[in-house]
Amino acid sequence: MTSGVLVVGHGSKLEHNRDLVVALARQLNARGEFGLVEAAFMQLNAPDIPTGMERMVDRGVDVIYVVPCFLAAGVHTTEDIPEELGLGKGRTRGRVRVKGRTVEVRYCLPMGEDPRLVDILADRVRAEMRP
Repeated sequence: MTSGVLVVGHGSKLEHNRDLVVALARQLNARGEFGLVEAAFMQLNAPDIPTGMERMVDRGVDVIYVVPCFLAAGVHTTEDIPEELGLGKGRTRGRVRVKGRTVEVRYCLPMGEDPRLVDILADRVRAEMRP
């Protein structure tokens, strides 16, 4: 089985928001740990989620790990994205058809309450505390 990761961002009219998600996907890809890694977006930016999945299938991926580039769980992460993936509301795993092929989709949690995020916040405060 060939696996890959689809990093899903919300999408934005602001180019730097799109670029951030793409940069994170590239950095994750550079680790070489997860196979092919690409970015996709719920709205406003390309590629959209179905196109991102199609691109992965075109490159031979048959297990797609989808990680939402969102801080917290909400309607987008629990309903909208799973539906776009073909899983249905609230589902995190399943087999779906993409371009005539059946692929396994495994949907990851958003960042959530992770202690590593507190370190980032603390670094931001420390940076502003410097004279």
